[in-house]
Amino acid sequence: MKFSRYMIWNFLKMFLIVIVGAILVFVVIDFVGNIKTWLARDMKDVGDYYFSYLPYMLYLISPVALFIAVLASIGNMTRHLEMCAMQSSGRSPFRTLIPIFLFGVLVSVGAYEMSERWLPDANHKRLEVMETNAQKKKNPRIKEKQDFTFIDSEKASWFFKYYSGRNKMGRDVVLLLREQGRLVERYDAKTVRWVEEDSLAYWQFERGFRRIFNGDGSVTVLNLQNEKMIGRVNTRPDDLINERQTSDEMDSKMVMARIEVLKRSGEDTRVMETALHFKRSAHWMNLIVLLMGAALCHRYTRSGGLSQKFGVGLLLVFSYYILERIGLKMGENGALTPFLAAWISHFIYAGVASIMLYRSFRL
Repeated sequence: MKFSRYMIWNFLKMFLIVIVGAILVFVVIDFVGNIKTWLARDMKDVGDYYFSYLPYMLYLISPVALFIAVLASIGNMTRHLEMCAMQSSGRSPFRTLIPIFLFGVLVSVGAYEMSERWLPDANHKRLEVMETNAQKKKNPRIKEKQDFTFIDSEKASWFFKYYSGRNKMGRDVVLLLREQGRLVERYDAKTVRWVEEDSLAYWQFERGFRRIFNGDGSVTVLNLQNEKMIGRVNTRPDDLINERQTSDEMDSKMVMARIEVLKRSGEDTRVMETALHFKRSAHWMNLIVLLMGAALCHRYTRSGGLSQKFGVGLLLVFSYYILERIGLKMGENGALTPFLAAWISHFIYAGVASIMLYRSFRL
């Protein structure tokens, strides 16, 4: 028990040192890259941006930090024959390293919780802060649309000449309502607004016409002034222009809701489906990388020092990152299914880690 506490303490110290150091390097590089932007902005914006960026930095850095921490702490203990001493006392290497593996599981679960609870809001705020500067040109965030169609369901179809996501207001709008495939109503309005009052939220049609298509073939035309569409359509402003436009700004429920909206409107959902599966798979990289690091460093060998193992390990980790990104791009382009695109790198490297551990513990 004392050795386990000693081992975990050494591991945690190294893990925290690497995390803090990596975040500082990350911030400095990003700050220098955006120095022209920040010189024109208030320090409050800079502080808000990097405070919001912090959870995403932790999420990105944690796999590499786990690998370096296990290699430095356990590798150093192995070099001083402390791991050999535990083996000679009759304790198996696997049993000795169980606390480290459990920590890897906790970090993986924590990363998933972070991606669902904190990352979406933090990323959204970070991107909103950067929206009004030069970054906007590189990654524009859509706030307005012109001349587009939105199919809410089999019952409702919208046609907008113009729509503003900021004001939640559209101009020159047509709404078609169907029942059992038959067109029953058509609304033409100069202006459509989203209104929220008390517990009600609805679309208000201003200055237009309402046409009712009767069963006998006749058409009834009514003037509209301020028609409240309460309970008539299920469309919401976020369906037309989602305030959170990237999967990094959404949790799994938001992504699934966005996929349903895209399906109803007939748009391509591959990007969002791939992102959804990636949210369910990405956090396991922490545990897999930790297992590979433990397999590399827990045995004492005369040939090949810690630096060589460190180099081999970094090659594995960065190739893992590269394969993961290639898989995601292939999923977005349709070359792989979204599930396989998000999971293939984890399946491959989980197999590599298992083989490495088996050979390491067996020898």
